[in-house]
Amino acid sequence: MPMKLTNVILLLVVVVTCAVFSLRIFQGLDEMMGDQYWVVDTTQGDHGWYAMGLLPHVKKVPKEVVQAVNTDPERDDKYIIYAQNGDFAGNSVYGICLGIPLIMYLIWFAFILGFPDRIDPYLLPRRIFTLTVIIMCSVIVNLFLMRIAADFARDPMSRIANVAGNHASLLFHNAGIWFAILFSALGTPNHSMRETAAPDSRNWQTQANEKFNWMFVLLFAVTILEVALVKNKLALPDAAVDYSVWIILVVIFMRMFGFSPKYWVKRGRGIAIMVAGTLITLPVFYLLERATGTLGAGFASPILTKTLGPENANIGLSLMVSIYLIFWMEFAAAIRMNGPARPLSLGRR
Repeated sequence: MPMKLTNVILLLVVVVTCAVFSLRIFQGLDEMMGDQYWVVDTTQGDHGWYAMGLLPHVKKVPKEVVQAVNTDPERDDKYIIYAQNGDFAGNSVYGICLGIPLIMYLIWFAFILGFPDRIDPYLLPRRIFTLTVIIMCSVIVNLFLMRIAADFARDPMSRIANVAGNHASLLFHNAGIWFAILFSALGTPNHSMRETAAPDSRNWQTQANEKFNWMFVLLFAVTILEVALVKNKLALPDAAVDYSVWIILVVIFMRMFGFSPKYWVKRGRGIAIMVAGTLITLPVFYLLERATGTLGAGFASPILTKTLGPENANIGLSLMVSIYLIFWMEFAAAIRMNGPARPLSLGRR
């Protein structure tokens, strides 16, 4: 049964509000840096804050000072750059950086908590506990990743090529999605005394063959698509970040809408929400960038043009499209409109 329109709007408003708020925290870190680098403070030793030295000691140094020292061939005491403005919030590709937490919060609220219309008072405490564990796992994993980033820091000018993939906000929210899906698959929020019987594996063979056939067809299609996008400078040059999201899209698409066209044609309503939502989202971020001048859409972008040159003004388009296809696909499932539409019975006409 599809969700009521008021609950649909409420879910969307809550998810967007939480995503904006969490991204605003990372923007605050960028504002703290200003026109400075955070560099590793080697005077305090290799170990850093918190347990196991996950984060190094850092200090702020003006960019011109760091660049002067690091480009001086006679200086041996080079700075190890840990972060710079833009690494945390990614304002130049704001549409991309906001899309990831949108997906994360949608999964957390709709599929784990059952918000807004399926919150079970009996299961709510264990579902909240599951979310707490997910958040803790996400933070710990990202502390490790940030520690690795500090140990293998490179010249920041070479990092600009991965402008959409090096932000701590993206790392945190990606981990939040991953752990949420993992815990949901394990069934940790919903354990009960009445466990269902395992399906008979003897019936899997034919269905598995069909699934794999169409999965490889879709993977081949997105591979060709990604190659075309990269060749036309509509995606990140190394393609790894973009392509990984398209692969995730294929897996989620088959989970949401079935594993062959005979199921997809029956789920036109959900697919329409996915496509229409994405087509509406793109001009919204385009207009947002024009209105703010600081929050980039990731495509047709004056910010990227200024930073990377006019030939790279659209390098975020691939990620924008794939991320928001996933968000609206998940949203269609959250409001229970991804299944086949039920025809009206004669008595209800």
